[in-house]
Amino acid sequence: MVKNILRTLILSTLVLAYSCKDKLSDQDIEGVLYIDLAEIESISKDDLTIVDIVPLETVNENLMGQDLRIRFSTDRIFVFDEAIQGAINIFDRNGAFIGSRAIVGEGPNTVSRLIDFYVSSTGELEILNPNGGKAQIFQVNEDNSLNHRFTVDYSSSSFTKLPNSEYLFYGSYNFPFVSHRMVRTDSTGVILERYLENDYTNKMLPMTERNFFNTNSDLYVIETFNNVGYQFMENQLEPIIRVDFGNYAIPAKFWELDLLEGGFDLLQQNGFANLNGFFKNELLSLISVHVQKPTGTIKNIILINEKNGEQRLLETKLLDDYLFHYPIGVEGNQFLFLTYRSTLLEDYGNLLSDNIRSKVPEMEYDYPVILKVQTIVENN
Repeated sequence: MVKNILRTLILSTLVLAYSCKDKLSDQDIEGVLYIDLAEIESISKDDLTIVDIVPLETVNENLMGQDLRIRFSTDRIFVFDEAIQGAINIFDRNGAFIGSRAIVGEGPNTVSRLIDFYVSSTGELEILNPNGGKAQIFQVNEDNSLNHRFTVDYSSSSFTKLPNSEYLFYGSYNFPFVSHRMVRTDSTGVILERYLENDYTNKMLPMTERNFFNTNSDLYVIETFNNVGYQFMENQLEPIIRVDFGNYAIPAKFWELDLLEGGFDLLQQNGFANLNGFFKNELLSLISVHVQKPTGTIKNIILINEKNGEQRLLETKLLDDYLFHYPIGVEGNQFLFLTYRSTLLEDYGNLLSDNIRSKVPEMEYDYPVILKVQTIVENN
């Protein structure tokens, strides 16, 4: 809990990274889905049905918190604790712990830093190791040995790999080290194209966030404090969603203030919102909006039926509502969330079928559980 609060405060101090010039106009634009949070019908957690779960086996070697970045291959689950940043824990599709890879340390077959990773459908693992103002990409083998792919002359906080073996790197507003917030490289790290020009010229601390969301062959991109979500296709970054944050949009007055001389106070007084998750397949979309209010942190989770365009809004609170607070993806006609065993039993235990309850054993440690969820959105 303390780590979550600290991360929220750190994000708040970095809000100057947002640029109004990247926002689309208020007019509807063809091909861009406009989402008004105030106009979406709200649902409660009682409207969601847990149809299956995957408990992640937890032992002393892989204790994890709540800020988990999860990616899937065909037969494995890869889990990275964003707060600890110590290794990538690997599980089979039933949640059995296989082992840890890309271990941070100083000995053989370890890495000095780990801030993001990519996994292919076949389970090939690559990681991002920042090194000064450059980014190193390593392939991590099954035996934890490392192959250095390349080093790119770009200060990056996240990356992904494209089907043609090219790469995308995101560098945020880290001026003067980053002239463009995203670049595309070839398979050896040579920069081929730059995107999202960084015209914010004040000094900015680097920050780490998840920017790339892969679903099958599609790739979606978001960035903190930007209300626009993009799809990357044919080497172009195309806006496809725009979310109206309403009262929690960054106020215009903020851009006239210095961060430490009124800007931070203004944000704390008014609150602010940003996109922090974008998952989509041919059936469903899930868009997660982080909202920092003066009274606390909430998430507005937008659930969309891609067949008929129907939208529903689920609001969760950081302090007392963990069951559906951490969305991690969509799979077929199911939404995926992450919670913990204790929360699942406390908030939903009486509604679990006997079959699902049998998958919730008591272990030495409380452990993460992946929830597979259906709701009225996909049943119409």
